[in-house]
Amino acid sequence: GWGRGPPPPEHIWRRRARRFCRRFPGHPRCRGGNIPMFGEIQNIIQTVLREGGQFLPRVPRLFIRDPLQGINPDLVNAAREFMFPMNLSQFSIKYQLSQNVCRNFKCMEQPPDQIAFKETVVKKLYDFEKTVTGKDNTDNINLRLDRTMQVKQALLERANLSNVVTADNGVFDKDVLLTEKQAHFLLNELGKGGVGTDEPPPPPSDDRIKRASVFFEENPVQKWDPNTPVPYTFDDTLAEYDKNDVRSALKEIEQKSCLRFQYVEKPTGYHINYIKIDNPTFCGLSYIGRTEPANPIYLSFQCGTARGIALHETLHALGLNHQHLRMDRDKHLTIDWSNINPQHYDYFVVADSKMFTTYGIKYDYGSIMHYNAYTGAVNIAKPTMIPKVNQEQNLGLLGQRDAMSAADVAILNKMYCIPNCDDTNVYCGAWALKNLCNHPNHGGWMMKNCRKSCDFCSAG
Repeated sequence: GWGRGPPPPEHIWRRRARRFCRRFPGHPRCRGGNIPMFGEIQNIIQTVLREGGQFLPRVPRLFIRDPLQGINPDLVNAAREFMFPMNLSQFSIKYQLSQNVCRNFKCMEQPPDQIAFKETVVKKLYDFEKTVTGKDNTDNINLRLDRTMQVKQALLERANLSNVVTADNGVFDKDVLLTEKQAHFLLNELGKGGVGTDEPPPPPSDDRIKRASVFFEENPVQKWDPNTPVPYTFDDTLAEYDKNDVRSALKEIEQKSCLRFQYVEKPTGYHINYIKIDNPTFCGLSYIGRTEPANPIYLSFQCGTARGIALHETLHALGLNHQHLRMDRDKHLTIDWSNINPQHYDYFVVADSKMFTTYGIKYDYGSIMHYNAYTGAVNIAKPTMIPKVNQEQNLGLLGQRDAMSAADVAILNKMYCIPNCDDTNVYCGAWALKNLCNHPNHGGWMMKNCRKSCDFCSAG
């Protein structure tokens, strides 16, 4: 690790230190064009773990339109129970987690397996993006993963769990990679817009060019064009039987929706690239929605249900989020916070209600996008997610990877397969679940603005 053992040669250390300062230009030892000394790095790493967000480039402040502005007060009240819960101070959660778990876990230290996993993620992203773009994207990759860490730490802070350092493994919710836009959206929702430094980072010592800022003006989850087959390809790491698992997963999506996939040997532009990582510590990893320059999907093919894992991760790439993070999750599951490692708190944080909609489709314990009942458990003999309905039967359904459920099929088809019919408000799905589509006081408005969630697409 950095700062351990004998000092490296001066020129090597300066290169490493400049790389650190490009990532954390606001750190006191990096300001004004300075770089830290080798002997300082261990203390610096500890401060970065606790306060890294303030040393990163400033989080851009985004204008995020309030979808409830100007809406009928009755509909606003109906939506409140589905609203993004990240602004709640969850003292009871903090108490249970801190008292029952952190006694036995070193909650301020990074687990070695998480550090190793992040190193793998960085290498795989670097290799993929270098192949696709021909450029060294190291700085951009580091910023994306640092922003992911910043989101996770902000979530802990909002839950009064500042005594915990989140797992710095580069991923969110166990199998999701965040784009920079998605991380910035979440950080703004968490009150972190504007946090960071305007200190200019030192210039790279090679010909890398710093990326320009991007004006945020669109939904952070991007869909594919349903009128064109989704291009996909296979990395050389996949064996033929691995490819067959993926092909079978894609065939199921084609059979159950309007989407089509097209294999391309050497794709250009947007595409999905299936890549094998020979690592038994994870099953799959994907972005949510279409991303630039292309979508890598990383699969280990070591989880027993490789076809189902490929299907799950492909649905992420198409824009589907985890079922157990739906905004109405707590109506259907009891979360045993006392049995959860707080470093993995992000596995259980309900998704931002401004980013995802239910399209009026009911919660489904059998969704292929649901995690199993023992996810994130400290005591692996006890479930962390307990169904509130038909507990014994549904407990075994959680986390199935056999096939898409009827609800998975319905939401995918609503996302892609109903042309010229849209919802104008992200809360339409919530109002549909509250049976407001044909309400005598709101039916006319719902008919006009929530056609997709209310199944009004064939009407008028």
